[in-house]
Amino acid sequence: MDGYLIALILVVLWTAMVYYLKRIGWLERHSFSNWGPFLMWKTQGGKNVIERLSRWQRFWRWYAAVSKWVVVVAMFSMLALLVWEAFLVSKVPASSAPSPEMVLGIPGLNPLIPIWYGILGLVVAIVVHEFAHGILTRVGQMAVKSLGLVFLIFPMGAFVEPDEEAISKCDRKRRMNVFAVGPATNIMLALIVAVLFSSVTVASATALHDGPVVMGTVNNAPAQVVGIGYGYQILAIDGVAINNLTAWETFDAPSPNTTVTVTYYYNGNTGSVQVVSGVALVAVSSGLPAANAGLKAGMIIAELNGTVIHNEKDLQDALANTYPNEKVNVTALKYDSSSHMYVVATDVTNITLSSKLKYYQDNGIAVPSDFKDVGFMGINSAYLGVKYSDPNAILTTLSHPYHGVNDASSFVRATLYYIALPFYGLAPVQSPLTQLFVPTGVFAWMGSDGFWIFANCLYWIFWLNLMVGLTNALPAVPLDGGYIFRDGLDGIVERVRKNASPEQRARLVSQITMTLAFFILFLIIWQLVGPRLFGT
Repeated sequence: MDGYLIALILVVLWTAMVYYLKRIGWLERHSFSNWGPFLMWKTQGGKNVIERLSRWQRFWRWYAAVSKWVVVVAMFSMLALLVWEAFLVSKVPASSAPSPEMVLGIPGLNPLIPIWYGILGLVVAIVVHEFAHGILTRVGQMAVKSLGLVFLIFPMGAFVEPDEEAISKCDRKRRMNVFAVGPATNIMLALIVAVLFSSVTVASATALHDGPVVMGTVNNAPAQVVGIGYGYQILAIDGVAINNLTAWETFDAPSPNTTVTVTYYYNGNTGSVQVVSGVALVAVSSGLPAANAGLKAGMIIAELNGTVIHNEKDLQDALANTYPNEKVNVTALKYDSSSHMYVVATDVTNITLSSKLKYYQDNGIAVPSDFKDVGFMGINSAYLGVKYSDPNAILTTLSHPYHGVNDASSFVRATLYYIALPFYGLAPVQSPLTQLFVPTGVFAWMGSDGFWIFANCLYWIFWLNLMVGLTNALPAVPLDGGYIFRDGLDGIVERVRKNASPEQRARLVSQITMTLAFFILFLIIWQLVGPRLFGT
């Protein structure tokens, strides 16, 4: 049964149960209330913990001051990111436009967030967020009315219910302290857990073998036809050890459409399989020369411009000897499912190349001053048609995300890549990929499965805390950042327009705050609809 259908059935049954318990009075008798299908349990328990923690007045006032700066930096960073993404909308293909559920950080609804790791991360994020609010509420001498949990089948988080009237009447500084510590605590906890995940945990892992790891295959490409897929590690071809990416890319392969024996490691076992040799297309960009000529992903490039293509280096060398707008001959092979063989694609005989330099310039890719312009096809290719990675590079990506960073631009790219690991199939790290690495040192006792469960928990605690913190830092009411922005703006207006009455000042602040909130909402919606309207 479809996962979404199962989830829908569970939510419907849960909602029916909640309303039945409400009708018979069970919820009220046990300190529960509901908001639609969400069940909220309020308790006085936990107030003593907040009370004891709030006694460290000096520390918490210092922490609140730091938190405000953290939120301000996050606020402007997120706003700048949203504006930057808005300008990129026209470059996003309509087929790659994000769906609405991708914008929501809800485990089980957002397909990127694994449900159990996601629930753990979200619960931790909400608990620390709300407890931080509660502590600073008491530090500011305001009452905490109750604490509680929120359920939607599973516990979804916690909340602290402050005295709203007291918060609305207190001075700006105390109120901003309360709002700032929630998202700031999420962000700071995310950074701490990221260090634990990368520098402490994953840094202890080591690769069992050094051969390329298959991260994906293309339909009708040689590897996919024989069943090689995600998580396979290539150990040898025709008895020749493949112990690094260079050996894979320059392997002295036989002529295209002959067979080779690939030895692999998969899910703890070693095996071998006969595969048709050849460099296959793993991606063909629409509107560019290869696609215009009729080439498709999965096809093998057997010959280009008179050069027989045995490996990726041959293809690169052949293209290096072409020039923009040149018409070159090509021999392509396609898989025939009826005969289970590769046959010549008779409808593809030549390609009119474009300019590689122009492509780089059009897409904002930097080129050195001595760059030599050559013919450009608009393809990604790989031997046997696999998308591959170096196992040690995978570990470096996870354990040393800033490896090789030497300027602000590369720092930003490395940060965004680390956050985007779920898009690249590296968060969570799952079987069979987990079987390619073994923990060492203090983590050796865990074994591969236990080690990666622990590591994945850390990553998703980092990820959800960061998302909750950054989202709440946005200057849009009713988010925490919106209230901080409103109070900060009120202070600025009070100093600039000294003759304005409190009513005039409140009206101006409200207008600016609401305008900014709607602008941010537009930027978020624009990411969903913009590519579908103007995308390439």
